[in-house]
Amino acid sequence: MLVNVNIKIKQRLFAIYYETKQRFIHVIKYMWFVEIKNKWNKLYIRKDEFHNSLDLDIEVMKCMNKEERDKYIIGLIKRRNIAHEHEIG
Repeated sequence: MLVNVNIKIKQRLFAIYYETKQRFIHVIKYMWFVEIKNKWNKLYIRKDEFHNSLDLDIEVMKCMNKEERDKYIIGLIKRRNIAHEHEIG
C-alpha cells in the first residue's frame, strides 16, 4: 500500500515538473519570438521585399493568441507593401 502511494506521489511530482517546464518554455519562446524578434524586425523597413524578416514566421505565430496573430499578419503585409514600393521606386 505504501509503495503505491509513493509511486502516485512520484507520478504527480513528475506531472507538476513537466507542466512547469512547459510553461517556462512557452514564456521564454514568447519573450524571444514575440517581444524581441518581432519587434527587432519592425525597427526599420527593408528595401528588399524578399528580406527574410518579411517572411511569415510560423514559430512566432504559435506563441501568439488570435488578436496578436491578426496584428502580426496585418503589420507584415504593410511592411511588405512598403518594401515593394521602395524596390519599385
